[in-house]
Amino acid sequence: MYKEERQRIISDLISKNSSINVAELAKAFKASPMTIRRDLSELEQQGLLIKTYGGAIATANLSLDGNEHLDDRMKLLAAEKRRIANYIARMIEPSEMIFLGSGTTTTFIAKALSFRTDITVVTNALTVMEELASNANMTLIGIGGFLRRNEYSFYGHFTESILKDLHVNKVIMGIRGIHPSRGLTTDFPQEMQTDRMIMQTSENVIIAADRTKIGYVASSALAPLSAARIIVTTEGVDPILIQQIRNKHVRVEIV
Repeated sequence: MYKEERQRIISDLISKNSSINVAELAKAFKASPMTIRRDLSELEQQGLLIKTYGGAIATANLSLDGNEHLDDRMKLLAAEKRRIANYIARMIEPSEMIFLGSGTTTTFIAKALSFRTDITVVTNALTVMEELASNANMTLIGIGGFLRRNEYSFYGHFTESILKDLHVNKVIMGIRGIHPSRGLTTDFPQEMQTDRMIMQTSENVIIAADRTKIGYVASSALAPLSAARIIVTTEGVDPILIQQIRNKHVRVEIV
């Protein structure tokens, strides 16, 4: 089998299963573990996976072509995202005003908060607005602006004109990549200023990020790691990465 075909199959497997094992792949392809590790290294350079000890895990670096990718991403690691959502939902105190950003995990957080009537949610995310407008009774404030269609989020001058006068108890947002030295990164530079202003609306920034986001570096630097107070992630992250993040005085919760 040619390398390109083998790597295509590996990419398909990790998209379906979220993780893969070097030994199992070597047996399936009748190839050496060294060959499989080289394949994984090349796929990691393409942003299609993250190598781990003995294998690899899925990355958040899915195609951003078309408008259906967010729905597809909602299905990826859904159980893990629900765990993050339930954990963060318990962190919200009565009478708090929170900002809930865009993304798949924050949409799960909106679902986890839908029974609350004692909080106020501010959001620039259409998915969050729809979830809380349809299934909840808390005070909901939606911020409009230019629409990023493949993320269903609002950004730009109109959004930022509201954010500059806003202060909330907690900001909860997803992030594309989290790295101990490269910080918080994004793949959509047009939205960076909006995201930075969202972070500035509170001293308590909580990042909701499943394990595939930890160690990944997206194309644009958004903020230093210290911009986050807490990162809530899932099991399966390299413990060295977790310790390096904690060494930067950022709390990491693994659920």
